[in-house]
Amino acid sequence: MFPLSRRILVFGAGGGGDIVTAAAFALKLRRLGYRTYISAAPWERLVIDPVPGPIHLSEVREPSLKEDGFIAVNKDSYAVRRGRKLVFQAVNVAKAISEDIYLCDMNKGVKGVAEALARLSRYLDVDLVVGLDVGGDILALGYEESLWSPLADQVSLSALHLLTVKHGIDTVIALASPGADGELDRDYVLRRINEVFKEGGYKGAIGFGPEDLAIFKKITEYAVTEAGKVILDALTGYVGWKSIRNGTRSVYIDALSTLVFLLDTGVLFRQSEMAQRIIDTGSLDEANEILMSLGIATEYELELEARKLLKDGETPSRETLIQARKNILEKARKKRLKDKGGRAV
Repeated sequence: MFPLSRRILVFGAGGGGDIVTAAAFALKLRRLGYRTYISAAPWERLVIDPVPGPIHLSEVREPSLKEDGFIAVNKDSYAVRRGRKLVFQAVNVAKAISEDIYLCDMNKGVKGVAEALARLSRYLDVDLVVGLDVGGDILALGYEESLWSPLADQVSLSALHLLTVKHGIDTVIALASPGADGELDRDYVLRRINEVFKEGGYKGAIGFGPEDLAIFKKITEYAVTEAGKVILDALTGYVGWKSIRNGTRSVYIDALSTLVFLLDTGVLFRQSEMAQRIIDTGSLDEANEILMSLGIATEYELELEARKLLKDGETPSRETLIQARKNILEKARKKRLKDKGGRAV
């Protein structure tokens, strides 16, 4: 699939628990003979981290490596956000596999993530970066009613495209377990994959198998993930529906949940107005503002809105998340009308 001489960096593209599956995928590639490294841009779900937005690298304590633009974390690392200690998922994965995890800062927008990945790639001497997304939101076009979290995925997609066209480093998108995050319907994700196929963007597929079960079990003993847990459930033979994300979404689990589709970054980028519009951004706030101006509600806005509805120390409930989503969808609608010169009524 890749030349065996390749040194590969697997990057968890969607924040949250994507690092779990990114690590499992990197270890699978390693067993197949590749030299692999694991990275992410840490952004925890609100139920784990009450502070909205991605973790700043400056908030990370006890890194095992600190370079210009990126750091590495191990089992002893943690973050401090507004005075609260947070052991985030990249650290938990590092504990599980006894290996450093490399981090970039999504707060610096597309250009910042691309530059960080370029520097990290040179540091590790890798010639391929695989951006792994669990579920398939990275294929979203923006108008899908079930889309909850487009921002991290589109920043990553745009940054990976920039990594290739500006820095000359090959990239590929790995789409693991279609529909596993409960946002885009699995049939819709498969249709979008077929649209990528039609433009020559199919690079192959790899399936997780029984030999990967032990590593998924080990990592999920330490790290929290719901979408990645779908793959573990599928590997144990589970078939059927499961509720995730505080009951706000449901996912169907079967053998298809174990597959990872490899897709051409450039084709995905050309199909995504969102990725194209944010490619020149130097901060997450700027990228977020652009998507909101398109009428696309983001997970960052959702977190900000949910915090307004919660008391200090309160964990968001299903009802809170649903109400926050309704509020930001309306906010995005009004912003789009305003930016187009219309009148929001």
